[in-house]
Amino acid sequence: MGLLMGTWKAHEGEIQQLKICDNMTFVTSSSDNHLNLWNISDSKPVGSFKGHSDPVIAFSLYYQNEIISGTSNNRIGVHSLVDHQQSFSSNKLRSDVFRGVLSAMELVPMNRQILLGSDNGAIRLLC
Repeated sequence: MGLLMGTWKAHEGEIQQLKICDNMTFVTSSSDNHLNLWNISDSKPVGSFKGHSDPVIAFSLYYQNEIISGTSNNRIGVHSLVDHQQSFSSNKLRSDVFRGVLSAMELVPMNRQILLGSDNGAIRLLC
């Protein structure tokens, strides 16, 4: 494959997902209830996004400005990538709209919709 360029302890829990933001940074989510923003070149954290009280199972990047995150307790949260100290907001998915446990998510940015996958094999499209 190639040469190992770096390794580091990123979280206290299992890493659930990671995604590239741009050429210099990436985001990780974990069962330790956190999202972290990292610098690729020096492996140093740029920011930490706290607020969830459950493991962050999945997340999507919304236009380089926000992170939309989902937890194992079916809560969807919004974090600012511009201001890491900005207040965090989240909402619980209603059981009549989403059944099961959130296992995957992706944004449809042009339509401001979100695809949610659950542990029971169902996919839901929400707006």
